[in-house]
Amino acid sequence: IVFRVGDEWFISMDELRPKLKEAAAKVRWLPAHTGDRMQNWLDNMGDWNISRKRYWGLPMPFYTCLNGHFFIVGSQEELRERAVRGLEQLQELHRPWIDNVVIACPTCQAESTRVKETGDVWLDAGIVPFSTLNWLSDREHWQKWFPAEFITENVEQIRLWYYSQLFMSVVLTGRAPYETVLSNEFVYDENGEQFHKTGENFIDFPQAAERAGADVVRWYYARHDPAEKVLFGWNVLSDVKRKLLVLWNTYSFFVTYANLESFDPNEAQVPLGERPIIDRWILSALERLVRDSRAALDQCDAQTAALRMESFWDDLSTWYVRRTRTRFWKTESRRDSLAAYQTLYEALTALARLFAPMMPFVAESLYQNLVRRSVRGASASVHLTPYPVVRPERIDDDLERRMRAAMRVVSLGRTARAAAKTKVRTPLPKLIAVFDANDRDRGALEGQDELAAIIRDELNVKAFEVRDHAEGLVREIVKPELKVLGPRLGKDLPRVRQALAEGRFTTREGNTVVEGFTLSPNELLVSYEGTPGHAVGRETGAIAALVTDTTPELEAEGLARELAHHVNNMRKEAGLDIADRITLRHEGDLGRTIQQFGEFLAAEVLATKIEPQVNGRGHRWEGELNGVRGILEIERAYESA
Repeated sequence: IVFRVGDEWFISMDELRPKLKEAAAKVRWLPAHTGDRMQNWLDNMGDWNISRKRYWGLPMPFYTCLNGHFFIVGSQEELRERAVRGLEQLQELHRPWIDNVVIACPTCQAESTRVKETGDVWLDAGIVPFSTLNWLSDREHWQKWFPAEFITENVEQIRLWYYSQLFMSVVLTGRAPYETVLSNEFVYDENGEQFHKTGENFIDFPQAAERAGADVVRWYYARHDPAEKVLFGWNVLSDVKRKLLVLWNTYSFFVTYANLESFDPNEAQVPLGERPIIDRWILSALERLVRDSRAALDQCDAQTAALRMESFWDDLSTWYVRRTRTRFWKTESRRDSLAAYQTLYEALTALARLFAPMMPFVAESLYQNLVRRSVRGASASVHLTPYPVVRPERIDDDLERRMRAAMRVVSLGRTARAAAKTKVRTPLPKLIAVFDANDRDRGALEGQDELAAIIRDELNVKAFEVRDHAEGLVREIVKPELKVLGPRLGKDLPRVRQALAEGRFTTREGNTVVEGFTLSPNELLVSYEGTPGHAVGRETGAIAALVTDTTPELEAEGLARELAHHVNNMRKEAGLDIADRITLRHEGDLGRTIQQFGEFLAAEVLATKIEPQVNGRGHRWEGELNGVRGILEIERAYESA
């Protein structure tokens, strides 16, 4: 390395520094800490070295004549007007060609030549807000588009592109050339290692788009916090794809049954007030999503919008579709079925419009199939439709709160079922919910018959009850944290452990007093279990207790549900279409349950006939269900001519 001292051109920053800081302070920086970084840069930057010694580059417009007069050429037009010779060699406005052009001095007309240095590339980049908007030739056009509402780049550009633009704009106009600046952190591989174009870990966008999907990559960046470094790789893209598959599977479910039932989105809408509570809930949540997504995107916050959309389509799939699935093929009321189709259709089409700016191809695919092909007068593309606008009158805060309480109880009920080790398809007598006096859901489910029905059906219980107190349902189990209390209590530990197990302790100001010792919460292990005949699920503020006693009638119903589930699995194994009707034949001890619950089974498995003897045709199974042996045989049922 050779160090050489040379003369360079600088711009003094002392006079400009306070003006730059004032202009930068009026910009909206995202994330907010990048604004602090810009202020820090402006505080500590030195004079700007604007010259480089390069063979090719941006020409410095500084000229000196033979008589020593120094002057600056301000435009290409001025260069051509002053040219004495060499214009024919000017292939482009860069060094070395411009050095062949000799011009006349404006003071003495003597021949003049340009200084040999080239300019810093950030001079060229920083003038973009003016050069691209015809500042010199069309000031009215420039004023129409200046300043930029939004720009985005890597955080490194704070001291480079953002700074050079700010400098040029403050010098020329006294203000920043942009209103909002979003900076993204650097991209690393998924293990946190730096990307190198020659390294084995490098993935460029064409590779990622081809293997994972362009919209998968887009969604990954949309849902990412720009303040955090980007960890990019095939595993993280697979995680994103799994999230998107939840949405896609919901869409696939709708299309499958909408085609079977010939759903027409042009049909008159079932009024919102006449739809079931779960329809009104998901449409209220949809309006809330529209409101929140618009608000987030108006603030250039793609992450919040994306995560809210993900949360919505999770609820749409795992709660709405799960709880309304049978309304799409087994409902006794066509109007109820139509309401379900219209509700899910509205949710899917609104979602497509909401995420269209972030996942343009997925959104277009949904829109073309759901809307363009079936709705009269529909726009040619989702990207030509208006962005959804919130209808605040459809947001029902109280309903959403109550539904969240029901979902919470169901989650706790599932925990209780797991503790009871009873199959979900076996009905249980009752679920009892208890909320603490100051819990957010206290009172949310009282007198809510429709929500109670949802809870009963989801957890497969015959009754649901809300109580004020949990006496008789759950008992607290307190044990010492041995790693903490062992060294402290020593020989007294067995005595304290025994007292805790027998419940001989009191609670005082958040601490536990036992056998003369005061123990803090981090010195104890506290768990809860159901009293005999109960299994519980618990979290802070709420308990769900299942009554676990069973009867022969409940066990028979559970076997019927198990049969329906098993026959539907046989349908899949046999390769039957989702709409195919079947003949179900049986032998063995399962026959008693099949006869008792024949109507239920026929509806669940689409059986047009149930016959008490197998004949060797169709798909056969032999074995035990819930300890009951039998033989099952299914065969596609053909309509008679």
